[in-house]
Amino acid sequence: MLRMKKKYPLSKFDKVLTPVLFIIMPGTCIHILNEFLEGGLSYYCIRDIIVLSFMILGYIAFRYRLINKSNLFAVSIYSIVGAILASVIIGYFDPNFKFEPVFLQSEMILSLLMLMHYKQVKNLLIFNFFFVLFCFFTVGSEYPIDKFIYHGMIVCGAGIMSYTSQSAFVKLAQKLKEANVLIKDQNEELKKMNKAKDQLFRIIGHDLRTPFFQLKSLVEMIHDVEDESEKEEIKALLIESADKGNQLLEDLLQWGNTYQHKYEVLLEKTYLSATIKRVIDFSEIKIKKKEIIIINNIPDHLELTINPMMMETVMRNLIANAIKFSHSGSEIIVQSEKVGDQIRIDVVDNGIGMCEKKLNMLFVNDKNESTSGTNNEKGSGYGLSISKKLVEKQNGIFEIQSQYNQGTTICMYFPVNQQAS
Repeated sequence: MLRMKKKYPLSKFDKVLTPVLFIIMPGTCIHILNEFLEGGLSYYCIRDIIVLSFMILGYIAFRYRLINKSNLFAVSIYSIVGAILASVIIGYFDPNFKFEPVFLQSEMILSLLMLMHYKQVKNLLIFNFFFVLFCFFTVGSEYPIDKFIYHGMIVCGAGIMSYTSQSAFVKLAQKLKEANVLIKDQNEELKKMNKAKDQLFRIIGHDLRTPFFQLKSLVEMIHDVEDESEKEEIKALLIESADKGNQLLEDLLQWGNTYQHKYEVLLEKTYLSATIKRVIDFSEIKIKKKEIIIINNIPDHLELTINPMMMETVMRNLIANAIKFSHSGSEIIVQSEKVGDQIRIDVVDNGIGMCEKKLNMLFVNDKNESTSGTNNEKGSGYGLSISKKLVEKQNGIFEIQSQYNQGTTICMYFPVNQQAS
């Protein structure tokens, strides 16, 4: 069964359908009526009925998707062109044939057809040239030659002007379309850049919480300590913490500049164990304050194709989360395992965990509802979402397994044979 083509609303202008449905077909109907009133069911009336029948058949074929709009227009035009030629041939055998009115009418119709669709102008110009010659050498042999030349030039001039102007409009419309596509692409790129910028600010803001927390803790400690040697030790830790924070900010800004201007993430061979050690050193004060033990079971020789700065940011977030939700004196384990053609990296804690409802609500939005830690630590709610996105940017998979009051395991899967970029 044939499917109907999508219907076009008749109230909406269409450069092909509107001339066919509201100019050519009604005009043909009026011409049939005039011919019938003048001479009954004459040859000319039958000619116009045949022309209208071709148009109707063409329209039906268009509605059933057998031809397209351009084909429908061509059927309508060449039906009329055939009728013009038929008029002269019929008149050749009719002793009462009045050549001039038919010739002028034909030239006027050809002019109008040329104005309707520029793609048919070339063919109509060629037809008009041979039509004028045919008329001159047959029926219109007694018609003044200067009138043949004049009317032929008028029609050809109208056709050339129509073709030139419509071609210019088509080219202008095409340029406008291309400009709109370019603007749309630029808008999409701008949205991506704004989204990247927002995420970058979240990452920087989230990661800078740790050094500021450390500085605050050390400043509080120095007021409570009276022993000068301990004060000197705390001062050294203050300097070290400030240096770490400054280095972190420099790294984040440098990485952020790359992240914001390149959508392709640069991947390179990286020893993950060294990254974990840097993150553990970075979180040293938090670890000591909660008396938590972090066990790094990542083999020193384990090499992954990842983005080092992204992975360091991920591990800072995950270890900070694990510390936050772990009980004092507990353990956090970072481990790895080969699973098929992937390496799985786990961050395991035995903290407060999450209930099924909260677990299902993760990643519904960029920001999750922030939960206070075991020592009432505050968070931003962006840590897990940031980590998930950064893992996925490195072609990894991010999963969370958690049970309330039993702890949480973050699993990250990375391809073993991933190519560096």
